[in-house]
This record gives sequence, structure tokens and C-alpha cells, in this order.
Amino acid sequence: MISLLVVNYRSAALAAEAVRTARASTAGPLQVVVVDNSCDAAEAAGLRGCADTLIVSDANRGYSGGINLGRPACIGETIIVSNPDVTFAAGAIDQLHDALRDAAVAGPALFWDAGHRWMLPPGDLNTAPEKLDEALASRSRAWREQRDRRRFRKRVAFWSQQQTRETRMLSGAVMAIRAADFDRAEGFDERFSLYFEESDFLRRIAALRRRIVHVPSARCHHLFNQSAAQVASEAAARYAQSELRYLEKWNGPLAARILKRIERPAPYGAAEPIQLPLRIDRDDVVIEASPLPTFATAAGHFPAGREIRIPADVLSARTGDLFLRVVVRDTGAVLGTYKITP
Repeated sequence: MISLLVVNYRSAALAAEAVRTARASTAGPLQVVVVDNSCDAAEAAGLRGCADTLIVSDANRGYSGGINLGRPACIGETIIVSNPDVTFAAGAIDQLHDALRDAAVAGPALFWDAGHRWMLPPGDLNTAPEKLDEALASRSRAWREQRDRRRFRKRVAFWSQQQTRETRMLSGAVMAIRAADFDRAEGFDERFSLYFEESDFLRRIAALRRRIVHVPSARCHHLFNQSAAQVASEAAARYAQSELRYLEKWNGPLAARILKRIERPAPYGAAEPIQLPLRIDRDDVVIEASPLPTFATAAGHFPAGREIRIPADVLSARTGDLFLRVVVRDTGAVLGTYKITP
């Protein structure tokens, strides 16, 4: 038995579509549990028709709290936790479930567009060495350029995977978890209500010496950051708060303070305003797209032609400028950086 656990925050229509596509992506029975954090009767009413079990929280408990609240209602040996802004391709649920035969957690390939052409990046585990690397890059142009190329090559290797492979980190947008391992890890840490919750959970799974795998054949479309974007004015502060708590938990308060003191605001170069389509004259490039001018996180596209167009669903979902860059696939050299304004 598989249980789908969706945590909703003011995204009832998206959550209903996530459930519809999930039911269509499995050949077997699927129990659907939806936890509504919206504190809005209209949201709850919109969810009742799609859930087998609807749990209406009396407060916004965040993603971690919502997952923990919904766990007791899940009867499957596999629990697939999901954001509401996800749709599942054919077979994705079953492929994730099958991957748990010899793993504790499995994650799908995530795409920014419904056509599955713009691949979302791997997550960051945010260890102390990784945070130090980020902080040093904020203070040194040479370090920043080296780090950017390393991270680009890591993304290309991730996007190029064809077979299920062990990994350290997955996106929290969709994760299939063996129920026994969820309980063994004691669920999610509710100190991380938004951001860093999956990093913390997966580190605790790894500490139990259990396998975490990425399943490229399982495909999902993720309308990146739709729930969090509704509280965009708070997002930066909540990110900083969760990051500090995370660093303190895993490295101690002193190390966390030192790492944060080293860090400076992330600098970035100029971006040339453009109108689409973007035209390229090389075949050996990757096109990256990001809502961030730093490209700290970016979606990737391996172009098949010389004209680059951004899918309509990506353009319509963005809340601000969209940044593009053309990067040489083998070297990570940036050939051009561009900006598309709303």
C-alpha cells in the first residue's frame, strides 16, 4: 500500500491536481492524506473531494509540522510526502515505491515545466564545509568563479543521470519514504517549518546508515516555490532563521555564528535585458534559468536547436525577473547572462 501525504498552504486547486495526477501515476490503490495548513474554511472545502483523509490544522505548522501531523493517518508501507505544487508523470508513484525495495528514501527527477525539458537542480545538504565554501565565495571573486563552475558541473552530472543512484540530498518537494524508516528517524524536525527540513531529515536518515536514492525515470513537474511565494515578504527572514537553526543543530552555536559572520551578501554580475527567443550559435552549451541573479540555484535545459524559448508555464509562474545564462557544458564557462522582465 502507498500513502500520498500532501501538505497544503493556500493552494487547494494545485493540491487537487497533484492528487489527480498521483492517482493516475500508479497501477495500485493509493491512500491520499491531505493536511491543510491554510486556516481557511474555503481551502478545506476545496480539498475534501480529493482526499481520503483531510486533516485541517488549527495553525500553519509549516511543511515539517504538516508531515508529522499527517503521518499517523498514513497506512501505507510507503509514504510519499509532497508539496501541493507538483504533478506526477505516468508511473512516477510506482517507480518511487519500487525504489524503496533497497532504500529508505527515494526522490524523482523534477522539472520546472510540464513538458519535462527544464530540469530542476539537486538540493544542497548545507554541511559546514559547504557553508564555508559559500561564505568564502561571497568574499572572493576568484573563489566565487571556481565554486560556480564546480556547482555547474555537479548540476550537469545530476541532470545527465539515467539510472537510479545513491545520493546524499534530494528536494523536499517530493520524497518517497519507507514508513518504518520515517518512524525510525522520528519524523521531521518542526524547528524547520520552511527551508532546511529535508536536509535535516536526510542527514538523520544517513546517520542511520540507510540508503537515499535519486530515480530519474520517475518524473514530476514542480511549480517551483508557489506556496512559499505567497509569503514572499517573509521568505528571506524565514530562510535566514532556519539556516541559523540548522547550522547550530549540526555544528554548534559557535561554529554557526562564525560561518554567518564570514558571509557577505552574494554579489552578481550584470545581466543583459533580452526579448525571447534567445538565439545561440553553439551546440555544446547548457541554458540555465533562475529567479536569482546569482544563479545559486538554477534549472537547466539541454537545447536541441538554436532558438531558446521559455515554456509558458514557467513564465506565468514567475513572480519577478527571470535570469538566463548560456554555459559551456564541458568547462562551465559562461558565454552570456540575460534578464527577462515581467
